[in-house]
Amino acid sequence: MQRKRRYTLCESKLAMAYYEGFTQSGDTLFAVCNANDEGRHFVIFNRFRSYERGTKWGRFHCRSQLFVSSMLKIYAFAVDAKETEAEEWNCYFHDSGVSWAEKRTYFEQNGIQYVNHEDVLLYTLVGEYLWIAVEIDDGEINKGSVEWIKEIFLDSQGDNFMWTFPEIYQSEGGFFHRYMSIFSSMYQDMSDQIANMEKAFDLDTTPIEVLLELAGWLGFAVERDFLDEFMLRSLIKEIYALNRIKGTKEVIRKLIKLALGEEAVIVERNRLEGCFSEETRETYQRLYGTSIQDVTILLKRSGSERLQAQMIYLLNQFKPARSHIRLVFCPSRSSLDTYCYLDYNAVLSVKGEGSMDDGIRMNGTSVLK
Repeated sequence: MQRKRRYTLCESKLAMAYYEGFTQSGDTLFAVCNANDEGRHFVIFNRFRSYERGTKWGRFHCRSQLFVSSMLKIYAFAVDAKETEAEEWNCYFHDSGVSWAEKRTYFEQNGIQYVNHEDVLLYTLVGEYLWIAVEIDDGEINKGSVEWIKEIFLDSQGDNFMWTFPEIYQSEGGFFHRYMSIFSSMYQDMSDQIANMEKAFDLDTTPIEVLLELAGWLGFAVERDFLDEFMLRSLIKEIYALNRIKGTKEVIRKLIKLALGEEAVIVERNRLEGCFSEETRETYQRLYGTSIQDVTILLKRSGSERLQAQMIYLLNQFKPARSHIRLVFCPSRSSLDTYCYLDYNAVLSVKGEGSMDDGIRMNGTSVLK
């Protein structure tokens, strides 16, 4: 029985294809319609090779977004040939001097064609080498609009439901074969998903949708697009340990370290009584609050409103009960030479003595003697 293989057309494989009217971005081909084009876009994928003569090819799949008036056409043909002959065919299909009309005619005369199908069965094609072309034929040109094709893969036939039936029902290409192939493809897709289930729990690579679901399982409330993906992945990796120390000062420290990669200064207002005089009381109260439940977090960096909102959103899920979090960003101090405002975070630059032989930097704050 022929062993099943899957050929996935990822970014590197698409880069080897020959296409006109498309631009590649990752594993997606985009067709941008302009008023000066002919409304026709095509791609001829690099040859597929099974390394087995007489290979029976299976399902070809792609996902597309097209205009209502557009048509998706898929062409394919297979052949058993020597490697040098296959290379000649490959060069022919990638030759920019040969028109698409001529290449399409070759596919039509020697292979099969499907129109407006994203899943096609190639069971009638037999051969070690296989070529596939995909064409988008636009009926009406919508200037500036974008069509695309992605999630492209090819299966060799492999194990099929047909082989479980008596030989009299195994006639290829007949109604029963085509009918059972639908269920065979569904079963193979389901089997592949089950076989690759562990990838869904790899926090470094799992899709963002699965990541959000995993966060919910772990009792971590997240809002889509609010937290950065890198920040979210880093937090979920440590969420179990964070939940075990929830409501403590230590969880606040670790949370900031994970999210921002730096240590924070955490000041509890109830520990400051008697630490400042009456002259400075008002200043300290503005910074550290007036309630014993106020907790001030000082970060030695600049921060945007979005970053502050993200951190408050995270801290509110792990902070001690009834406490109030105050987040203060303390960027690097400025000097008058940088046209700063004289706020509490500004200082006057101090001129120092130096020697040219010491490699001193002439930045306007040095005095030569």
